[in-house]
Amino acid sequence: MTMPYPNITQIPNNEPDAVPALWNTRYTEIDANFLSLDGRVSASTSELTAARNGAASLDARLDQMDGDISMTSVDMQNMDSAVLKFALDQASLANSSVRSLRQNVQQEGEFTIFNRGIVLGCAATKSVNAARNLNLSAGVCFANGRSYLVVDGINSASVPSNAGAIPVTVYAYLYKNATGLFNLAVTPIGSILPSDAIKIYNITIPSGSTDSTDPYLSSVTLTDARRIEANYPNILDSPALVSSVLNAMDANDYRLDFDVVSSSGAPCDASSIVVTSRATNGFTVALASAADNVVVRWRASRLSLPSQTPVIDFSTGFHASNPTTY
Repeated sequence: MTMPYPNITQIPNNEPDAVPALWNTRYTEIDANFLSLDGRVSASTSELTAARNGAASLDARLDQMDGDISMTSVDMQNMDSAVLKFALDQASLANSSVRSLRQNVQQEGEFTIFNRGIVLGCAATKSVNAARNLNLSAGVCFANGRSYLVVDGINSASVPSNAGAIPVTVYAYLYKNATGLFNLAVTPIGSILPSDAIKIYNITIPSGSTDSTDPYLSSVTLTDARRIEANYPNILDSPALVSSVLNAMDANDYRLDFDVVSSSGAPCDASSIVVTSRATNGFTVALASAADNVVVRWRASRLSLPSQTPVIDFSTGFHASNPTTY
């Protein structure tokens, strides 16, 4: 860059003797040059300060820039990718473990055990003097944690006609009436048993069995479905069973915990719930109590540590363990 006045105006030989007025032009030119130099020095200083970007010196700033540039090298980019992949693998492992914990390795549910049946008697037979009726013999049934006397009944329940094209199955059952006595009834075609029923027979009605074609149920089949517990309530020969389904586990050696929420008629606690079989996708329990309407909450758990743990080795790279099924 050139100075405003590269050459200061010389005093000609024919000028008069030197006086202050003669030097004014030269002083102005010299001052302009000094002012230009000051501006250049200030601009250079500002530029160097900006270039240092807070570093102690320009050399320190250059070292810093060299380090930043090295961070974008291929090796560093590979390291960044490895770190990111490791983080994603760990997140996937964590999500898999949480999902497994909530859906598989620890599960909860609830079931109700209905403990009802016959102590003796209560046999159903076909009526011989009334169309499509059933008779009931006297006996003793049990429900609600206690025994009930059942009186005999002649023509006490009617079997529905089946005018359809295929056989159907209905159910004969005992129910408690408004007076507290148990009576016989038969479900309509297509209906299920009432919740408080004691099923005693399955009844198969063939196609075309009606009042006119089969008034005394000759073609109708009665299949005994009574659960007979002759020693109730002291001994249960065929205790009530309930099965629950699980989301499949790796093995059937899981832990089961039970909490009896409520029951009717007799003492019942968690010790009365006995596991009779277990599989990876479910289990079956038996009721060792005279109680009825037993509501049970259960928890199945199989907590264990993963067979592998994440390994971080900065000398050889990053390695994430495979998601492990608990």
